[in-house]
Amino acid sequence: MNKNFNICFLLKKGSMGIKSCVTLIILLFALKSFSFNENLTPPVSNGPVKVSVDLHINKVYNINTVDETYQIDGYLEYSWVDERLKSVDEDSLQGIRVYENDRAKELFNTKMWFPAFELINVQGESQIPNMSIEIHPNGKIIYDERFFGTFSTYMNFRDFPFDSQQFSIQIESFSYNKRQLVFTNPQIFLEEGSNSFTEKWQIKNMKASITEQLYPQKDSMDDVYSRVVFEIDSKRLTGYYLWQVLFPLFIIIMASFVLFWIKDFGTQIGIGFTLMLTVVAFNFYSASILPKLPYQTFIETIIIVGYVFIFMGIIAVIINHRLNGNKDNSENNKLTKILRYVFPFTFFTALIVLFFLFKVS
Repeated sequence: MNKNFNICFLLKKGSMGIKSCVTLIILLFALKSFSFNENLTPPVSNGPVKVSVDLHINKVYNINTVDETYQIDGYLEYSWVDERLKSVDEDSLQGIRVYENDRAKELFNTKMWFPAFELINVQGESQIPNMSIEIHPNGKIIYDERFFGTFSTYMNFRDFPFDSQQFSIQIESFSYNKRQLVFTNPQIFLEEGSNSFTEKWQIKNMKASITEQLYPQKDSMDDVYSRVVFEIDSKRLTGYYLWQVLFPLFIIIMASFVLFWIKDFGTQIGIGFTLMLTVVAFNFYSASILPKLPYQTFIETIIIVGYVFIFMGIIAVIINHRLNGNKDNSENNKLTKILRYVFPFTFFTALIVLFFLFKVS
């Protein structure tokens, strides 16, 4: 700064004016900011940089079926080799340099090349409370971060509550295409003690794969990026929905068949409409736990079946009442005796057909 002020003083003295002085200072700072070191570029002399990724999941929680989101608490470990950082004594373990948190952030601002990794399907910004960078004597760099994030993925609820879902994390380089950086050897681990997840979901499979993503803005192969995808295939444990939702709904629909065993017409109609309103409450419940879908789910189909059977029962009672000359139901009424057995049989048949159609297992 003293040099700059001296220059300004001389320039002013030489009657070049204040504007010329300011312009020169700006140019000096610009030249300084544009100075670079070869370590700012990726080490691509032998092909693209190969970055291996490990994902350690502590827990998957706050699964929101309405927003189709879920939160993940875990660790990400990236590693690659930059031969420009090799030290003289490569075999010395004492040569490992470790930078944590604030010191690691300071290292990002140096002239060491460090790629930015993007979580593709994260909602908002992930939180990174802790991070570390290890630089080994052989030029190997290991970057670890603890993260919390809300992620989203497509969820298929057609078989809900007997559905299976896939929880994923997708990672990609922010700036470097596959000619400059590729992912390799991804691995996924679920830490023991993730009770909040395993109590509600049964893990069927965990896998990590590498794909290529094309961004055709420039119609160039430079727009192809390497992407790593971590996936947890899980099946919903249905105990809660089976006993707290489906079983009471089944009992309510079955209760509607008592209409054909009651003699008083007014009581029949009262019970029928009361049960109809009860099924409406189940419909509101299913709407509160699922997004607005363009298709029918299993639980919604069961609710519709309940509507149909209760409504048909009310219509049958009204028709039977009119056929009896507006008299109460009689034990010897042939139509009533037939409907007592036709409705339950048809209902159970419909349930069996639905189970096969939705492939509930």
